[in-house]
Amino acid sequence: MFKPADPQPGATATVEKPAVTLPAAAMSLVERREESATGLPELAEAEIVVSGGRGLKGPENFVILESLAKVIGAAVGASRAAVDAGGGRTASRSARRDAPSRPSSIWASASRGPSSTCAGMRTSKVICAINKDPEAPIFKIADYGIVGDLFEVAPLLEKEFKKLLEK
Repeated sequence: MFKPADPQPGATATVEKPAVTLPAAAMSLVERREESATGLPELAEAEIVVSGGRGLKGPENFVILESLAKVIGAAVGASRAAVDAGGGRTASRSARRDAPSRPSSIWASASRGPSSTCAGMRTSKVICAINKDPEAPIFKIADYGIVGDLFEVAPLLEKEFKKLLEK
């Protein structure tokens, strides 16, 4: 706190309008890829969605979900937490956080399933969840749950689906 300055009768202030140069935009488009380039269905139209959460630990690990999705004909999505943490590939590759119309099946992988995520899934006919934490909220709404590490479970599921689809 300062003591107010004593008044100075007759004093005037000089008002200056400095020239301001605004910097370039803080955001720029780095890359744009269309969904069809990935070979995966459009998320908004997909019957099956494989969605990843923050547990994927980074965008480079979404390839695990993409590989599984290609085998079962699914689109790839990302939870808000994954996108906000920089893990969802909203701007690159195939994962997006758009709301699918009404997929018949959702595979939620490495996602705890907070109330917002669970609310968005409730209209699906079948919900499958993979999470290391047996107490994760996602298991409360899942029809099928696998307690395990996604990095171990997803490749095993992919292998088994390939076998089933080859018959």
